[in-house]
Amino acid sequence: MNKNTALAPRLLLLLIALIAWFAIIAQFSISIPLLLSQGMTYGEAVWRMFGYLTILTNILVAVACSVLLLKPDSLPGQYFSRPGVQTAVTLYIIFVGVGYNLLLRNHAPFTGLHRLSDEGLHTVVPLLCLLYWSLYVPKQGLQAKDSLLWLIYPLAYFVMAMLRGGSSGFYPYPFLNVANLGYARVMGNAAMLLAGLFVIALGMVAVARFKRSELATD
Repeated sequence: MNKNTALAPRLLLLLIALIAWFAIIAQFSISIPLLLSQGMTYGEAVWRMFGYLTILTNILVAVACSVLLLKPDSLPGQYFSRPGVQTAVTLYIIFVGVGYNLLLRNHAPFTGLHRLSDEGLHTVVPLLCLLYWSLYVPKQGLQAKDSLLWLIYPLAYFVMAMLRGGSSGFYPYPFLNVANLGYARVMGNAAMLLAGLFVIALGMVAVARFKRSELATD
């Protein structure tokens, strides 16, 4: 997600942004009425939606793509154009896609608009982001130590999910449900997921190094 003015990367950015915003809006339009029907207030329902890593990360992707398309020279545009930031955003949405498709896909067999939104959030956007990163994101300067810095976002999310769950009883994902699994099991699940994300991050850094060495020998 950089400031490349060539048409192809900008079109891909536009496609990612449109799909991400559509899927996010569709998900809210479906889920909010369902939560209201369960007795929640509108504010509670919206707050519940922001408890999901999927929603937060797709919003991050949608905002990043939108800023780079509309305001690439602004301070936010310059921030999102950094190779490390673009790689981190891509890593997070890949993690969302892999986690959902490995652990959660069979838990909720959606249909219609819900299915369309679900696939957009968990499959289409992650794949398109990976494609964009592979083809157009500059990879100079990426190092293995950056992978540790990229763990801050998922760690912060985990802490937030535990605090929210402890106070409200709501846990967004079954593998984080302390009420059902206990803290020891949840901590183990979180550690395995974090390790998986770290491995993906190291893989992306390795790809970046390979790309740099490939360019250097051309």
